Amino acid sequence: MSLDLLTVEHVNISFKNDKSLNIPAVRDLSFHIQQGETVGLVGESGCGKSVTALSLMQLVEKNTSSIEGNIVFEGENLNTFSEKEMQEVRGNKISMIFQEPMTSLNPVHKIGKQISEVLFLHGFATKANSKEKTIEILRKVGIPRAESIVDEYPHQLSGGMRQRVMIAMAMACNPKLLIADEPTTALDVTIQAQILDLMKNLQKQYHTAILLITHDLGVISEMADRVIVMYYGQIVEQADVRTIFKNPKHPYTIGLLNSVPNIYSESNDRLTPIEGNVPNIGVIKEGCPFRFRCQQVHAKCHEHNPSLFKLDSQLVRCWLYEEQGVKV
Repeated sequence: MSLDLLTVEHVNISFKNDKSLNIPAVRDLSFHIQQGETVGLVGESGCGKSVTALSLMQLVEKNTSSIEGNIVFEGENLNTFSEKEMQEVRGNKISMIFQEPMTSLNPVHKIGKQISEVLFLHGFATKANSKEKTIEILRKVGIPRAESIVDEYPHQLSGGMRQRVMIAMAMACNPKLLIADEPTTALDVTIQAQILDLMKNLQKQYHTAILLITHDLGVISEMADRVIVMYYGQIVEQADVRTIFKNPKHPYTIGLLNSVPNIYSESNDRLTPIEGNVPNIGVIKEGCPFRFRCQQVHAKCHEHNPSLFKLDSQLVRCWLYEEQGVKV
């Protein structure tokens, strides 16, 4: 019996430009998340990670974009849901921690009011007990002086405290899936560790599945069960976290890992960065999008975009594995 909580099947996301042309941002995206599992989604800025997250919540602007494919959550295709139906899902069954808590929290409303709104909307609190419930939630995420914090504004809190408030809002209704988009960005190392520990403890307590979006491979090694590597709107590699770190296959994944300092290495060699940048969406029409930055590029890479090939439990989108892999 499948324990898949979320199944994404062949999703394509495109945006209209000023000439009303559809520019692909995400192409043929397929993955799943099981109950209680943490899946890491990694890649450089511009790879399509945040757009993927917004599409799962149906928060991509529909007038200027289109989403094709199936986003199945608990057996229902969210792509067919109306806005009213999605309001029942957002914050209740699926919650999201956004990148910047200072811009995600409303600066003119007190912390308590913003959390109690979530509780009210989904029937988890009444007017009589909303403050008590809000204080209880703030305590769960390790916020001291919770009785005072409910009456303070976002600008009165530190970055780490604001991030805890965002987690409190996201976990207020005990969602089954938490989407965390760069949850530790701009936090110092100590606070980052505290936030990650908090997320792990809450996950154990509520058995919440987590989609963790980040470019920080250290965070992925600490948190994830499986890893999805994205480049130019496509999955280029997918495997369990141990396989990704011990035996990466795609040249892009190898490049990302080579760019990370290793304190246990005895070598004094300089880090090896990936030359160049992620191309703008819509620029590459054919061939492998990574070929301009790849050290192992050959003729076929310029002509055709590779398929995903299955190697045991690993998926790799690269022509290097055409013969030894099975096309998915």
